[in-house]
Amino acid sequence: MSIQENTMKILQYIGAIDLLDGAGGAKRVFCSMANALAARGHEVYAVCHTARSGYPFVPLDDRIHFISNGLGCRKRIIKLTTWVKGIRPFFPSTWNEMIKQHEENRIFKRKGEPLIKLIREIQPDIVIPYFVNDYFSMLRQPMLNVPVILMHHMNAAEFLNFVNTKEKTAKINTCPHLQVLQRSFIPEIQKIYHGSIHVIPNEVPQITEKELADLTVEKPQKTIAMISRIDPGKQQHLLLQAFERLAKDYSEWNVEIYGQSVHQYSRQLESMLVSLGLTGRVKLMGATDHPLEVLRKVDVFAFPSLSEGFPLALTEAMAVGLPCVGLKTTPSVNELIVDGVNGFLADNTPEDFAAKLKALMDDRNCRVKLGGSGHEMMKRYAPETIWNQWEQLIGQVVRQHRQRKAA
Repeated sequence: MSIQENTMKILQYIGAIDLLDGAGGAKRVFCSMANALAARGHEVYAVCHTARSGYPFVPLDDRIHFISNGLGCRKRIIKLTTWVKGIRPFFPSTWNEMIKQHEENRIFKRKGEPLIKLIREIQPDIVIPYFVNDYFSMLRQPMLNVPVILMHHMNAAEFLNFVNTKEKTAKINTCPHLQVLQRSFIPEIQKIYHGSIHVIPNEVPQITEKELADLTVEKPQKTIAMISRIDPGKQQHLLLQAFERLAKDYSEWNVEIYGQSVHQYSRQLESMLVSLGLTGRVKLMGATDHPLEVLRKVDVFAFPSLSEGFPLALTEAMAVGLPCVGLKTTPSVNELIVDGVNGFLADNTPEDFAAKLKALMDDRNCRVKLGGSGHEMMKRYAPETIWNQWEQLIGQVVRQHRQRKAA
């Protein structure tokens, strides 16, 4: 049952990602939020930009109004930016900055115009853009007199990376409400953003005791797994380099890497497998639609990613009771993994990452203890808790807006 007295008309907008293509973490969060709010009785519009017709890869509730290629213009944007990038090397650097800004403004304008028209037609009680650039697409938003909560599903450094000019800083400060994933992100963001900041993390699926990974049984073959898109920033190569230092002495252990590849990087990993002599010991499994089923069958979760906001795969691994190894310097990872309590934090080197994996590979009791601790810690991110927080925030912002209009 909804915790708000009245249902609301909520428009969620994501322009930077094509919802029709694959099931990455950002897409899963967007669709899960829409589904949760619709299940609570709200009228939800899920809006994205794409050049194709179809439905999101992550299923949406039938009650949700999904609007995609009606906003269109993605092909023309790609054509424009490709042409500009092609001639850019022939211009001085100062011109390049001007062209880049003009290019961004054209993209935001092309996306913003149909979005503004749609908002006028739907007249939602609130609009929730998913990324900073999605808010920038709504350049005429203040004219609409609709309250906005901007979601930021990355870390503080990435926020500052997006809002990197005086013009963008001025634009972002026209947005009165910003949601972030970790409280630790606030001090850095407050250096440039002066609106209200609300901390709401992602939901984490709650796993029953019967569904946990069974680490108590001694298995003849054991597995270290990683689930993430195949991307240089996720550093699958570091896992390979670390395991290469252990493979000879731990013949009963193998590595499985799951994830969708959109980079040349996957071919580099395949070559690395050969050069490191890990063929047959490390498998690139491709994307999985059933991450929890994969995680229940493995023994250790490795996550050498360089930058995160609130990594779903890591929290799901903890939820199923797996001990995890991440990097000391990675935002959010270094808060979700409490070193020596639910996993280990390593330096960003093959040697130290291997040492932390070895500590888990050597000690089944340690794996059981740390995995159990991670499972307990993930209970604080239960879906009911997270969606209650979102519904309370949305209701509060909408009520405040209505009161100001009535005054």
